[in-house]
Amino acid sequence: MRRYTLSRLAQEDLVAIRDYYLENGGARAARKVVTELVAAFRRLARNPGVGHPRADLAGDRPVLFWPVRNYLVVYRATGNRVEVVTVVHGYRDLAPYLDRLLH
Repeated sequence: MRRYTLSRLAQEDLVAIRDYYLENGGARAARKVVTELVAAFRRLARNPGVGHPRADLAGDRPVLFWPVRNYLVVYRATGNRVEVVTVVHGYRDLAPYLDRLLH
C-alpha cells in the first residue's frame, strides 16, 4: 500500500488552514476541515491516479490535482508514495503560484 507524505509547504498549508478555521469558525470547524483533508490524502495514497492533470496550471510537470472544499490538493505519485506538494485555495491565482513552486 502506498503512503502519503506532506512537503514542508503542505505542512505549513495545513497549519494555516487549521488556524484560519480556528479563528473564523471555531475548533469544530477546524477539526472537520483538517479531517476532510487528511481523508483526501489517504484516498490519494490508495488511489494515486484519481487526481486530474491541469496542463493550464502545471504545464508538463508530473503533478495531479484533487479538490477538497475550496482547496486544491496538488500532489505527485512516485514509487510507493504520494507526496502532497501543497494545499492551495482555489480562488488564488494558481498559475503564477505553481509556476514558482514547481519550476
